[in-house]
Amino acid sequence: MCHHLYATVASIPRRDDPPTYLKYSLFAWGAPLVTLGLATFLQSREGHDFWNVIELTPFNCWFLGVRATVYAYGLPVILLLLTSAYYLVKAAIVSRYTCSMQLEIKQREKMKRRRALQLMLFLKISLIVAVVAGCGVASRVLKIPFLWAIFCTGHSLQGSAVALSVACNCRVLKVYARKSHKQPEHQIAKSSSSMQLLAPAPDPV
Repeated sequence: MCHHLYATVASIPRRDDPPTYLKYSLFAWGAPLVTLGLATFLQSREGHDFWNVIELTPFNCWFLGVRATVYAYGLPVILLLLTSAYYLVKAAIVSRYTCSMQLEIKQREKMKRRRALQLMLFLKISLIVAVVAGCGVASRVLKIPFLWAIFCTGHSLQGSAVALSVACNCRVLKVYARKSHKQPEHQIAKSSSSMQLLAPAPDPV
């Protein structure tokens, strides 16, 4: 996500690269499968009986022990967040230099506002993911069911929070908001008189 933002800001297309959508799709589906396999492997090594889920019952997740949570979930999330922060910083630097190269003041200010909105949106999404993942890892390491409840609730509402952030950032809600403005009396009188002029004359009796 942040890598695509940096690539968009930098605007350096490469014809030798495969389609961007295909690369991001492979990463989005492949990385969770790899971490899932790693979590299952670590869980099988951690417990003597792989199917003994008594200890994991309060957390409602049979394949995530403490070690599997830290190494197969916590560390990949930290790595992804650090990578996102790296590309966000690079995108901010490139965006600053790109905006400064604009000669027209209006175009420069418009580009600055647009890039600032994009950077803040991606920063909000990264913070949401970091808070939710942090609660999940802390709940398993510290064995606090309350944090696990917060993690489950936050994870279920994470998609809605991201969608709401995108909608507010893009000002989509203003399109659907009803704006009821009261018309002045002279406009109402003018419109009514104009409608009277357009109306046909009454038939003679």
